[in-house]
Amino acid sequence: MKILITNDDGYQAEGVNILFNMLEKDNDVFIFAPDRERSGSSHCLTLHQPLRIKEISNNIFAVTGMPTDCILIALNGFLKGMDIDIILSGINHGPNLGEDIFYSGTVAGAFEGVMRNKSGIAISVASFDKVDFSGVKNYLPSILEKLYPIIKKNRFILNINFPNIPSKQIKGIRITKLGTRRYDDVIVKKKDPRGKDYYWIGGHKPLWENENGTDYMAISNNYISITPLKIDITDYKSINILKKELNIEL
Repeated sequence: MKILITNDDGYQAEGVNILFNMLEKDNDVFIFAPDRERSGSSHCLTLHQPLRIKEISNNIFAVTGMPTDCILIALNGFLKGMDIDIILSGINHGPNLGEDIFYSGTVAGAFEGVMRNKSGIAISVASFDKVDFSGVKNYLPSILEKLYPIIKKNRFILNINFPNIPSKQIKGIRITKLGTRRYDDVIVKKKDPRGKDYYWIGGHKPLWENENGTDYMAISNNYISITPLKIDITDYKSINILKKELNIEL
């Protein structure tokens, strides 16, 4: 396959380099990743300043923008005319579960690929501390091999999360839906040495609904979670309700 890789942890992150090294032997692989950490950047674009690209080594490029910028620069610039098969975004150092995907630069990289008529897969390991990549190394190549025939025929967005445990402890794979997190974010107000206020957006450990079939429950039970996503987030059930309430012809 011809594979384009990005992430939101930066081109130097361990996860993105593991992914590159794992796949480059049997595929044409390119990394276009931010030059620094861009976690939580969501689907942000850099519109009011120029982007600069530095070639780090063969097929590895650092971009002074966001994951979305990286995909656009690669597909419409450096790799234009090359028939890229798939966009891989990750391996993220930390989970991307439930509603948190809307904040995620990792998931945004996969979404941007689909918006450019390529399948996109976001890959994460569910830990912000010491990350165990053995599950990704052992399972991901076979997952991609099985997905390749349908990826060539269809545009897919998949959000894959691996539990942060040794590969031999993983119980298998679950196809899941997004979980639901109860947000308990807080704003921490402090003062700088000059007496001016500044703020941190913080929060406690996420509180998740224990709902069967979700990505969170799969990870909690030591399964790999694969969640199919889509760009169209229209609430079709509400269309007729709104038409009726606003007296608009159905």
